[in-house]
Amino acid sequence: MSVVGICPALAIVGGALCALVFGDGAQWLLWLLPVLLLASVIAWHYDVSRVTLACITLGFWVSSVVLTSTAIDRAMHPSLRQLLDRAIGGFDIATLGPERDHEPILVRAVLVEDASPREGYVSLRLEAIALRLGESWHHVEGGVIVSVGGVAPRDRVLEWRAQRTIEAPMVFRRPARFLNDGVPDFEEAAARDGTALFGSIKSAFLVQVVSRAGPIDELAADVRAHVRTALATWVGPHSAVSEAIAAAVLIGDRTGVPDDTRDALQAAGTYHVIAISGGNIAILAAGACGLLALVGVRGRVGAFLTIVVIIAFATVVTAGPSVWRATLMALAYFAARVIDQRTPVWQATTAAAAIILVLKPLDLDDPGFLMTFGATTALIEGARRGAGLLAGLQNKTRPTAALIVSWIIATMIASLAVEAVLLPVSASAFSRVTIAGLVLNLLAVPAMAVVQIAAMAVTLVSDHPLLAYGAGWMTHVAASALVSSADLVKAAPWMAARVPPPSLWLVLVYYGALLVTVAGRGCLRIATAGLYVVALVAIVSGADVTRLGRGIESSLTLTVFDVGQAESLLLETGGHTLLVDTGGVPFGGGIDVGRRVLAPALWARGIRSLDALLVSHGDPDHLGGAVAIADDFRPRQIWEGIRVPQHLPTEELIHDAARLRIPIAPLRAGETMRLADDVQLRVLHPPPPEWERRRVRNDDSVVLEVVYGDVTMLLTGDISAEIERAILPQLTRSRIRVLKVAHHGSRTSSSSAFLEGWRPQIAVISCGRGNRFGHPTPEVLRRLEAIGATVLRTDRDGQITIRTDGRSLRIATYRRTNDE
Repeated sequence: MSVVGICPALAIVGGALCALVFGDGAQWLLWLLPVLLLASVIAWHYDVSRVTLACITLGFWVSSVVLTSTAIDRAMHPSLRQLLDRAIGGFDIATLGPERDHEPILVRAVLVEDASPREGYVSLRLEAIALRLGESWHHVEGGVIVSVGGVAPRDRVLEWRAQRTIEAPMVFRRPARFLNDGVPDFEEAAARDGTALFGSIKSAFLVQVVSRAGPIDELAADVRAHVRTALATWVGPHSAVSEAIAAAVLIGDRTGVPDDTRDALQAAGTYHVIAISGGNIAILAAGACGLLALVGVRGRVGAFLTIVVIIAFATVVTAGPSVWRATLMALAYFAARVIDQRTPVWQATTAAAAIILVLKPLDLDDPGFLMTFGATTALIEGARRGAGLLAGLQNKTRPTAALIVSWIIATMIASLAVEAVLLPVSASAFSRVTIAGLVLNLLAVPAMAVVQIAAMAVTLVSDHPLLAYGAGWMTHVAASALVSSADLVKAAPWMAARVPPPSLWLVLVYYGALLVTVAGRGCLRIATAGLYVVALVAIVSGADVTRLGRGIESSLTLTVFDVGQAESLLLETGGHTLLVDTGGVPFGGGIDVGRRVLAPALWARGIRSLDALLVSHGDPDHLGGAVAIADDFRPRQIWEGIRVPQHLPTEELIHDAARLRIPIAPLRAGETMRLADDVQLRVLHPPPPEWERRRVRNDDSVVLEVVYGDVTMLLTGDISAEIERAILPQLTRSRIRVLKVAHHGSRTSSSSAFLEGWRPQIAVISCGRGNRFGHPTPEVLRRLEAIGATVLRTDRDGQITIRTDGRSLRIATYRRTNDE
């Protein structure tokens, strides 16, 4: 491919990027100008008509914008959503969602993957093709992830294979959304990834297989079943984790990998090795080429047969974006070999990226796409830069020593190049940076290769016990080495850190400085190297460079975050911060609210550390994110209410606080503190306990009164009407009163006597959209209306921010700000 051909490829990438960033706006036209300028330079250098090249580039750019915009519209508004919105309401992505669950609807769907047994349920990923409403079937399209309740019999689970068609009554729900500044829209991200809705099926016995898949798909499912059986027989007895790692590396099934193992590998920067990607395809292709060479098959015929092997492998393994990208890139390479086409690797990589975006434009929104091609670019450039160094080293050392040293240096150069290129991507997409991978990849990559080869051997010789035992043991040893390598981060925690996502302009400065440092010369390289180091430190440290030079505000701010059917509030004044509760796992979802919702929301407010963290009581919807918040924000102290002995979530927080050397202190009624000189905190409840608790009680919640000038804010946890009556005589009768409504608006709280007695002007309710408890209840809303209170709700308003100077209030909500 000529260098001139790079322009259309870049135009495709640029057009897709602008469609994703700007949507239907016309701003993408501005970004076309640099590409047209680059096309003109290339045309001048290679003596090509500038007008011709500019027109070609423009055509590809506009086509890419149109193609990507169409893909976005189809993903956001699949026919499944549209039909449910017409029949039930609340399923259009522009709405907040249905208020309550609907009755089960009979659905016909095609399984996209084999069933994945989990703890207490079975997960199915499927594509809905028809819904039965009334007496008729309606054709639909839309991806759904379904949870089948209860313990399903093994024989039924084995029937739920990829590409088979099933029928079952389902209840649909929308993916969780958390409307906070700085928090990504998980529903939109899921839709772009092909998942329109989530669903649930009450029992496995309600799922009926109505048709089998085609012969090739059924054969592929048989192979996957054989692989799982062989690994369970010969690797599982050594270690269930080793069995799960082998299944992930060999067929892409990562459902058995424990969460703690997954987190450890991610922190160490080696999680990529257990995801089928370019490395696995490369090992497979190299093995196929080697075996073919042994029997005398080389050249074009060998390349063609290798293509067949790669396609067969991709058909068998669990499909995913990384498999799709790696397979396409390998096919492009060997197809070029078949037609005897020689082209530089970087040009082929650019062309492969463009082809992928033509076929699947929304892949550009997947961090994996950026990591795949970013890593490939880094490896190509790192190999080119290191070639001269290694050649000189080999000339000065003995052959064996040169081979070992060259491999170590080459691996380190490759790891360093990849880490440098992918650092902003990792910080932006995963809020994590690590340097442990520089060292650990020396072990992790070879260990992955051994796992893949040994696990393949297990599946091939599973009927020969002696050979299968040896291959299974080797698989276990390599998998254990891979997992154990992540312990380096535990021994040296500074090698990995959670960081706020960097701003766009900081990322642009980073990459611009990196590019000039690598390609520039002389003084320019030295100057930009300094700028690169500054940008690197800013990203790794998580410094909020946008707030440099700003003064400290003396006002008091209460922020009530949207954390679903849970609760978390932040008090800020004069540079001091207090976080009250940390949310939990939302109903029907598995999102880590502490790490994925609350931490980004705090970062967006410029919060990098906390003065104190208060856990009002031990219910999971108040305590659930506490460990994550303690890890990321290191509060100076943790306050708690009445502790329940042997309560596992509380014990986990206590252990984490001890590890981080954070003191924990109880709060009791009658205590007073100051968040700042003029902000008083009064603890109104609970009193010292008279007996040891055996379970968490809502009425043991810490009640905190915040007084600042003429304003009082009352934070009530989950107390009931009985506790409200007890604290009513102690309340400060300020001119302006703000109430955080107790227990998410439950009818057992917010009694008429309490509301009439204190008469708050502002009432804030933290509750989840369409929650199964019906919070806030109609009774509570009527009581608040009766006293004339202005009601703010996180399920409708999103994040709620109340600022006061002690004399008046300013109120802002996420929806009001973002809808204007």
